[in-house]
This record gives sequence, structure tokens and C-alpha cells, in this order.
Amino acid sequence: MTHREIVERLQGVFTPVVTPFTRRGKLDEGAFRSNLWKYAGIGLSGIVVTGSAGEAPHLTLRERLRLVEIAREVVKLPELLIAGSGLESTVHTLELSREMVARGADAVLLLPPAYYKPAMRPDVVATHFRSVADGVRAPALIYSIPQFTGYRMDVAMIGRLSRHPNIVGIKESSGDLQFVQAIRREVRRNFRVLAGAAPLLVEGLKAGIAGGILGQSNFEPRLCIAIYEAFGQGDLRSAERLHQRLMILVREITAPFGVPGIKAALDLSGYRGGDPRPPLLPVRAGARRKIAAALKQARRGLDV
Repeated sequence: MTHREIVERLQGVFTPVVTPFTRRGKLDEGAFRSNLWKYAGIGLSGIVVTGSAGEAPHLTLRERLRLVEIAREVVKLPELLIAGSGLESTVHTLELSREMVARGADAVLLLPPAYYKPAMRPDVVATHFRSVADGVRAPALIYSIPQFTGYRMDVAMIGRLSRHPNIVGIKESSGDLQFVQAIRREVRRNFRVLAGAAPLLVEGLKAGIAGGILGQSNFEPRLCIAIYEAFGQGDLRSAERLHQRLMILVREITAPFGVPGIKAALDLSGYRGGDPRPPLLPVRAGARRKIAAALKQARRGLDV
């Protein structure tokens, strides 16, 4: 697939898939494949492996590369395979990005380095992103998630980065609509802004974003797809009505319970979630009951 074709397909709903583990804490390759096959051909624009929902910080580099290999076996065009390759050093991020592309990733998703926060001026972070984008033979997206990194990107910096021929988009997960709107005003016309925070999906689409990379689509992909499609068809009323259902899942599952909650919801929805990798802990029985109730409430009378 050409660079232009990948960029053209960077719209719609992408699932940032979880990483299932065995009882011994190893990669559960069978469960991972099983989930991917269930996502195939249902209307997703693609998947993201080794992202936040995939517990990337808790994976070895070998595990991250293996997940890309497995995903490439299942994910077929026109669906895209995006791989989270962000590490703290520029050298290691570039090495991992190249290896992920060699194993089949269509694009890479880059976190800003954040450990030496006082030194991470906009020019430093921009140089990091440009250096990786210069050296990898696949489109790169940058990843804004300040609630995890503690680093809030500069809007002007994002605008300048959008002029780089190989930096093609951003996953913006802060949940700040004004920030998203400011980004949209700064970036070049065909730069793809994807929402990583489900509460902003409809308002973001109104503001011109291209779609979303949504944790809730792990266990309720068709609802997320239906919101995007309704908006694209000009049926704003249906999009907003469906979005209210999605917000139940945000309030009752992903916001309070995070990745362990997503995994529990997968188990309750016919997918393979399982336990997270320590130090994350699985949800307790009471939380699992709340998650089951939320799923039932969100799906009541819903046919998507």
C-alpha cells in the first residue's frame, strides 16, 4: 500500500486492541488471534497494537514485535495495522519503528518522550518526532495522552510537525475539545486528527476530525462504527443518540476501571480479555457486576 493510500484510509474507527496473557503471564497468541478474527470485516478501519489499551509499557520489545507479526497475518487490506512504537530514546524508538514496519505495520504511533520532562521543550520533542519520521519507511502518527505521560503538547509544535511529509496525523486522547479544535486550526488540511477519547467523538467529528481510536471498540465495535457512519450520512440525531449509549460504557467501565475494565468487558462480550499484566490488577467481583450491568444498559434495545 502506498503512503497516500494509507493516509486516505486513516479515517473511521480503529480498535486499540488489548494484549491477552496466559495464566502464567505469557502472551496468549491464540486469544489475540481470536479477537482479531472477530474484528475482521465488520467495518473497522483498522486496529492499533501495542498501544495504551494493549499494555505496551508492560511488554518486552520481542513481545511487541510478535504481536505485530500475528496481527499482520489476520488484518487484511483495506483495514490498516498501526503499531505503537513509542519509547523514551529517539534511537530505540526508531529501531523499534523500523522493525515493526518490517513485520507488517502500515503506520507507527509515537509517544512523546516524557521522563526528562523539564528538558522536553517543544523544539526537543519536535526533533525527536522528526528524526523518527525521517528514518522510518511508513507514515507516522504522534500520540497526545497527557493524562499518562504528564506532557501536554504545544499546539504550534503540532502544526509545524504536520508539515513533515511523513508525519500524517495525531491520536489526541486528552479529552479537551478546545485543544482538538486548536489543533485542527493549526495543522495542514489533510493531516488526520483521530480522537482517542470517546466523549469527544461526535463533537470532534463536527470539528473536522477524521475518526477515533477508541478503547470501547474492543468490546462494542459496532456501536462505535454506527456513530461514525451515522454522522457521515448526515444523521446527527442518530449519531448523538448512539453516542449517549457509548457514554454509558465510558462512565461505568473505561473511566473508573481502565484497562482491567476493558478486559473484563471483553470477557463478558464473547471476546478474550483475561487478566492484565502486573502491576495492574484484574477487577474484583463487584466491579465485574457493574461492568455487566453497564453493558446490558448500553445494549438494551440496540440493533447496530
